[in-house]
Amino acid sequence: MNLELSGKTALVTGGSQGIGRAIAFGLGAEGARVAICARDKSRLEQTAQELRAKSSAEVLVVPGDLSRLEDVNRVAATVKERFGRIDILVNNAGAIRGGGFLETPIDRWTDDWRLKVGGYVRMAQAAIPEMRRRRWGRIVNVIGAAARNPAVTYMAGGIANAGLVNFTRALADLAAPDGVLVNAVSPGPTATERWQTLTAQQAAAQGRPAEALRDEVARAQPLGRIGRPEDVADTVTFLCSERAGFVTGACITVDGGASRGVYL
Repeated sequence: MNLELSGKTALVTGGSQGIGRAIAFGLGAEGARVAICARDKSRLEQTAQELRAKSSAEVLVVPGDLSRLEDVNRVAATVKERFGRIDILVNNAGAIRGGGFLETPIDRWTDDWRLKVGGYVRMAQAAIPEMRRRRWGRIVNVIGAAARNPAVTYMAGGIANAGLVNFTRALADLAAPDGVLVNAVSPGPTATERWQTLTAQQAAAQGRPAEALRDEVARAQPLGRIGRPEDVADTVTFLCSERAGFVTGACITVDGGASRGVYL
């Protein structure tokens, strides 16, 4: 299937590892020019080198801390200067920490929200005006499954992710008249460094070994395993394409059937 992404410019935040890295590879393989952003420049450079070798994609490395407005503006300006425009924005940067409710200070919650929620909002504000002027654009927000699955050891993440689903749908309404599509992808447990860290934090809050929690989660999945970053990346790549031209305001769950609720 031709996704018609050749020549498009994509900016993937949190693109140096895990799900973001897999998304950058997916878009690059389809012919898009890819800018990747994260705070760790050395890790970005390594990912860019691997991406160029595998796909021959044109890759731009743009380090930045997206909790800072000046960094957001610099990242967006750098991508536009190099590639001329931003056609696709994939918001993926930000890791909210787990922990016990009474043991976690509110300052840690707000620090995590500043990057995760604030970063998504700021990057959309930077990218969407030009998309609307050109009457074409794709924004995909990667939003964890905690948005719909409350957990006592991950309240900060649940609040942030639920808010980002609301943000996605409202932004989709705002942008639809100008041909800009805004969607979200909601991964379940996925085999990344982030997953290793988060399960360790949650296990510690529960007073149990991390490996025991990870094994329990994997066994509970209907498909008998947790997700791979590529499982999520394939869905994101589709949503960025011309083939998803009538999909906006959606939040697509990529969790191997783990969510059991029925939504009417």
